[in-house]
Amino acid sequence: MALLVVVAVLGGLAFGGWYGVTKVKDFFTADDYDGPGSGSVDVTIEDDQTVTAIGNTLYSKQVIASAKAFVNAAADNPDSTTGLQPGTYRLKKRMKASDALVMLLDRANRVSGPFVIIPEGLTVKEILPLLAKKSGIPLADFQAAAKDPAALGVPEWGGPSPSKRVLEGFLYPSRYEFDDKSTAEGVLKQMVALSVQAATKDDLAGKAQELGVSEWDLMIIASLIEQEGINDDFGKISRVIYNRLNSTGALSYLQFDSTTQYWLIQTGKGRKNIVTDAELKDPDNNYSTDVDRHQGLPPTPIGNPGDAALKAAANPTPGNWTYFVVVTEDRHSAFTDDYNVHQQNIIKCRAVGRC
Repeated sequence: MALLVVVAVLGGLAFGGWYGVTKVKDFFTADDYDGPGSGSVDVTIEDDQTVTAIGNTLYSKQVIASAKAFVNAAADNPDSTTGLQPGTYRLKKRMKASDALVMLLDRANRVSGPFVIIPEGLTVKEILPLLAKKSGIPLADFQAAAKDPAALGVPEWGGPSPSKRVLEGFLYPSRYEFDDKSTAEGVLKQMVALSVQAATKDDLAGKAQELGVSEWDLMIIASLIEQEGINDDFGKISRVIYNRLNSTGALSYLQFDSTTQYWLIQTGKGRKNIVTDAELKDPDNNYSTDVDRHQGLPPTPIGNPGDAALKAAANPTPGNWTYFVVVTEDRHSAFTDDYNVHQQNIIKCRAVGRC
């Protein structure tokens, strides 16, 4: 009898110990599914949702076993800090939380709806009608929202002063999808957020300090690069800009036709293949960078640059070039610091119909 009592007591202690350890383990871990899931379910991520809120949404849709498992997975995946974007995604039920996160980070899993692709280099004036046409949201709504760049998320450095922020340059070129809940303000906020994200990723603040310019200057330079050539030449075009900014006399004027092109767009005249001398020297043209008109950079960006142009603005290719011009039909440019060589390159440009 005594032996049976001892065995029973020890067994009870062992069971209690196992039960206690299990409860402690449950307290520190989160329920999670093991498999890849099955079936399909559409899940919508709203603007400004936190990771926890997204986890709760996934749990309510039976995608994951617990919101905590999703939060833990997001904490272990650095892409989750910027990669989770609003939209409707097609997932599976009873998925491992980390697998659900990977699917949400892949935009290929977004349920297709009305969308627009904004190419690099377009101006705000050109972008807003495209957004209105594809989204069905009135153009007037986009124009009204565009009047308050600060409310859309343009940072304090995004203008000549914090009180004079500018939207131009901050509508990031990408693919944007719309749904019944889309608003003009929400769409523009998303575009600005991606632009600021790209600027942060490319460390514009640190690079600007190294180059002796401001972040605002870098955004303007990136917009110039985007308009003046193709990706292959971006680094050299960037260097030409810096070399001219650091020059004196006539070389300190950029002499870019693209800045006048921007003025033509802003004044309703539209883009032209070739800008005339009269347009370059028009006294009302405050964007002209022609000699004796406007020295240095134009007042604002002249379009909305993509990531390649931003990177080039922050990392100019080493070189002493001060001139360049397109010399091939596929828009490759020739670079030189010799004026006479540049004149010969202009002849090549005319031969291919680019000048």
